[in-house]
Amino acid sequence: MAKRSDVSSDSGTRLKQPKKPETSKLKKLTVSKKPERVWVRNLFPATVKVAGRSGERYVFDGSGVEVKVNALDVNELLAKRRGGCCGATKSPMFELA
Repeated sequence: MAKRSDVSSDSGTRLKQPKKPETSKLKKLTVSKKPERVWVRNLFPATVKVAGRSGERYVFDGSGVEVKVNALDVNELLAKRRGGCCGATKSPMFELA
């Protein structure tokens, strides 16, 4: 077996470095979906104007009127109560339709 005379010389037998896979630049997706709407019914026998947490304003023209409201406002509307008279319990103003 022949010995190499110069160990420092480069014989050209280097391994090639594997190429790094190109990362494709992904565009950021923006989802602009309208919030879900829910039907809510007024139980109070009068016109009720109310603003929800989302900033939307709703007008219920009398008892039994149903309005489609933003899903963010539903819990707030369902929690509203009207005062009872003469010690009666408070009644809900709205219900899900």
